[in-house]
Amino acid sequence: MSRRLESGSESGPKSTSQHSEPVGDYDLVVIGAGLAGLSLACWLLQLAEDGQATLPRVCFLEPRTSYSNDRTWCFWDLEPQPFRDLITHRWFRWQVSQGDQTACQSDRAAAYAMLPADVLYQYALARIDESPAFDLHLGVTVSGVEHIDDGALVSADQRRWQAKAVIDTRPPGKGQLASGVGFWQVFSGLEITCPKHGFDTSTATLMNFQPGYPHPCFLYLLPLDEDHFLVEWTAFQLEKESASDYRSDLDLWLQRQGLGYYEVTREESGSLPMLRMPAVQSFGRVIRAGVGAGWMRAATGYHFVSCQRGSAALARQILTAHASDDWRLQDPTVRAGWLDWMDSVFLRALKRHPEKAPQWFVGLFAATSAAQMSRFMNDQPRWRDALAVASALPPGPFVRAALPW
Repeated sequence: MSRRLESGSESGPKSTSQHSEPVGDYDLVVIGAGLAGLSLACWLLQLAEDGQATLPRVCFLEPRTSYSNDRTWCFWDLEPQPFRDLITHRWFRWQVSQGDQTACQSDRAAAYAMLPADVLYQYALARIDESPAFDLHLGVTVSGVEHIDDGALVSADQRRWQAKAVIDTRPPGKGQLASGVGFWQVFSGLEITCPKHGFDTSTATLMNFQPGYPHPCFLYLLPLDEDHFLVEWTAFQLEKESASDYRSDLDLWLQRQGLGYYEVTREESGSLPMLRMPAVQSFGRVIRAGVGAGWMRAATGYHFVSCQRGSAALARQILTAHASDDWRLQDPTVRAGWLDWMDSVFLRALKRHPEKAPQWFVGLFAATSAAQMSRFMNDQPRWRDALAVASALPPGPFVRAALPW
C-alpha cells in the first residue's frame, strides 16, 4: 500500500487521507516535508540500516499537494550525506568578479556541487514510500501543537495526530524575521538551453556584481554543459520584495550577451532571509528544525550542508529515543556559535556599507585559498580559515561593526 496519502484537490489544504484514523498515533510527527523533513527521513533510514536499528513510526505532514522542480541546492561537496550520489554537476573552479576584476579559486578535492530539487524529491519520496514505518500526508497545514503529559498533539483541519515527540520544520515566523539584522537575498533564475553558449563549463560564477544599483546585485551562473546553463539575478535587499521585479534585469543581461537563439526551460525564484535568527531553544518533546531553527547560514543563504548536519544529529537522537523510550530531545548544533557571531558582524558592516560589497567579496576570494573558503562556506572552518577570512577584509568597518554600539 502506498504510504504517501495525497489530497484530492489543488485548491488548498483538505482532509488528506481516507485510510488513516481520525486521530493518528505515532512515535514522531514531523511538521513539513521540504528539505529538512525529507532529509530527516533519509537520515533515519540510512542510520537505521547502518546500525540495524528499529525505525520509529513517523508521520510527515506537508502543506503542498505535489512536488515540482522548484529550486536548486548548491554546496561544496565535502561530507557524506544521503543525497551525494544524486549530485548532477560539479565544478572544481569558481570565481567572483566585479568589472574587470576577477578572483578565481580551484581545488580538485573541493567540488562546488549542484543538486536539483526534483531529483532529491523523487529519491526521498520513493524511500518514504518503501518504508512501512513512515506515512506522508500532503495538503496538510498544521494549525497548532499542544504539549501533553506523554508527548504532543498536532492539529490541522479539525484532525489531530498524537506523538511522543514532534519535529517542527516550518519556516520562521514574522516575529523571528523582523528582529534580525541583515538582508533578504532575492533571486530570479532561469535554466536555459542555448547551443554553444560560450560560457566556460569548467567554472561556476558565484558572483558577478552588476553596477548601478543602490544595493548589491550580482549574476550567479552555472554552465551545465556546452548547450545549457542556469543563471540567476540576485540582490541583497533590506526588505522582502518580489523576485519577479528582477526578471527584466535578467532578460536585459541575456540580450547584452549576444547569445542568439535560446530557450527558457525552467524558472525559479525566491527570497532567502540573510538574518541571524533569534535563538529558538527547544528541549523535550517539541524541537524546531530547518530554517526556522537558524540552520540557514545568515551571511550566505546556504542551507543544504547545515541541514544535513542537523538532520543527521536529530536522526541519531530519535533512534536512541525509540530504543530507550525516552523522547526528550535536544536542539542539534549545526555550526559553532562564534561563526554566527562573525556572520552578524559581517552583515552589520555590509548593511552600513552596501556599496563596498563587490570590493569586499572579490578581495575575500582573492586573499584566501579554495580549501579555506570551501570549509568556511560549509560551516566547518579551521581556526586558520577563519583568521584568513577576517584578515582579507578591511579592519576599520568590521571592527566598528563588532562594537556593541
